[in-house]
Amino acid sequence: MKIDTGSPYWTNSVSNDFSSNGYVGTPRVIVAKGFGSGTISASYAKVNGSNAKMYGGALDTPIINGGLVRPTLALRLSYARLTGIDVFKEKVYGAEVFLSKGFGPVTPYIAVGKMRTDATGTISRTITMKDTSTINRYTVGARLSLFVPKIIVEVTQAEVRSYAAKVSIGF
Repeated sequence: MKIDTGSPYWTNSVSNDFSSNGYVGTPRVIVAKGFGSGTISASYAKVNGSNAKMYGGALDTPIINGGLVRPTLALRLSYARLTGIDVFKEKVYGAEVFLSKGFGPVTPYIAVGKMRTDATGTISRTITMKDTSTINRYTVGARLSLFVPKIIVEVTQAEVRSYAAKVSIGF
């Protein structure tokens, strides 16, 4: 995610600059298990150079199962929570619809959805700030399924644009 390290919000809130060339990279581990009508997953991430950690989960279920010529339409419900920052708490809820169609080992996809954020910041014992917002979220990506590894590259536009490259191992 792109960060403006010279802006007041960054310089006043971060005591240890953990960005690299104006970006913050966040490694994340996801464990997913498919079942009869979908997939359930759990995730964990830690922001390098900080105490910030993120926990989350998602439930993916197909609305229309794809086939040889028919694309797949799926619904994803998600939840994430930010911890490790004493003065800031955040929860994120999401719902997205994914449309994908595989062509051999390559599966391009697009998604559109809503993301709701509930955040609380504590300035002092007497001053607490709260914010709740709902924003649109758009994703475009592609998955390359090789024999064992799967490689996913995607771009997501919400309030801020983010880029992701994922490698997974599955059978």
